[in-house]
Amino acid sequence: MQKKVNLSTFVITIIAAVLATFIITFSGTQIANSIFDVIDAYKNVDSVGGQIDAMQESLPEDKRNPELFKTLAVVDYLYQNGYIGEVDNEDLTYFMANAYIAYVGDKYGVYYTPEQVDSLFGGLNGELSGLGVYIKTTLESDGIKIYAVMDDSPAKDAGLKSGDIILEIDGTPVKDVGYEKAADMLLGKSGTSVSLKALRGGEILEFTVVRRSFEAQSVFYHKYALDQAVGIVRIIEFNQNTPAQFENAVNTLLDGGCKSLVFDVRGNGGGTLDSCLEMLDFLLPSGVIAHITDADGNVVETHYSQDGGIDVPISILVDGNTASAGELFTCTLMDRTNAIVVGTKTYGKGCMQNIISLPTGGALKYTTNLFNGPTTPNFDGVGITPEVYVELADELKGKNYFEISDEADNQLKSAYDALKNNK
Repeated sequence: MQKKVNLSTFVITIIAAVLATFIITFSGTQIANSIFDVIDAYKNVDSVGGQIDAMQESLPEDKRNPELFKTLAVVDYLYQNGYIGEVDNEDLTYFMANAYIAYVGDKYGVYYTPEQVDSLFGGLNGELSGLGVYIKTTLESDGIKIYAVMDDSPAKDAGLKSGDIILEIDGTPVKDVGYEKAADMLLGKSGTSVSLKALRGGEILEFTVVRRSFEAQSVFYHKYALDQAVGIVRIIEFNQNTPAQFENAVNTLLDGGCKSLVFDVRGNGGGTLDSCLEMLDFLLPSGVIAHITDADGNVVETHYSQDGGIDVPISILVDGNTASAGELFTCTLMDRTNAIVVGTKTYGKGCMQNIISLPTGGALKYTTNLFNGPTTPNFDGVGITPEVYVELADELKGKNYFEISDEADNQLKSAYDALKNNK
């Protein structure tokens, strides 16, 4: 992919080891390859005071704030030296960093502790350790409902299926500990096992699942139940292995006789910018696929697709939880093709974050730029309004898209009708 590059690399989304379906991560960036020069300067100065001075002096004069560091240093000294209570330094650092982020108003900014960093970058790479299931985030029938089982996962190896409801974990009833605790109990190191009792069609089954590392499945696909010539590709999120899964899904459907495609990004909260761009490059012939701009709207980077692409009718399903890279994917296809957007207005996150490792072992995610498609204005805080606006049927609201059949999904039917009417 050709790029006109004037910026440092960017970063996006985080996946937990047990994935709760359709939790919005709202990010839009690429993985930072290196630490900025100012951080290198920080590391090369011996004294703490020298480190702070080096960082401050690297800033424009009107951006320097030495009073902040001096004030915090004195306050910390007094509390550490004379306070009658206890001070947890790790928690203090975490809350102070995130308080700074909250004060400046960066609603997508986050400080990560050193302990959180490994899982953060493992999720960005699409490499997880756990069971490999998408689960409902509230209890159902006194258990945790599995919406989908990932391919090549420990859960699939053990025989778990979509629709199973986990009632017991290592002999502990889920209803006795609640969702949060039960979800934590599913986590564990690779090589360890967990015993489960699950409800399936009125029958209670027992499973032993051996946790291991696996590739997160972010793309699911099938032929439309009402018309086998239409392929449905559901994109859960955008991470580093999503493009390969996406290309395989599209090629399999087209090779299998599909003449048109529906891309379902409902509930897709975003992911890495690079993965989104790679997927757009695969779909589109040469041309602009995204602009990166500063806060004033000045274009600082432009991304292009190369020759190639596919030439079939496309419709895109969106909802209010479609955000960030999910919106860019939608916007670019809307700008560059005759793709018809169907559903409800999207979330409206057209800004991107940079995740950078810190010398202390933690990491910081902070908002740096805006991004938008080839021609449509930036959608941050605005969202994308579908060409065909249709709400999910009342009887389906509150359900997860995995548990809605093709026959019952009225939004999917509208996307199908849009394809037929657009030919």
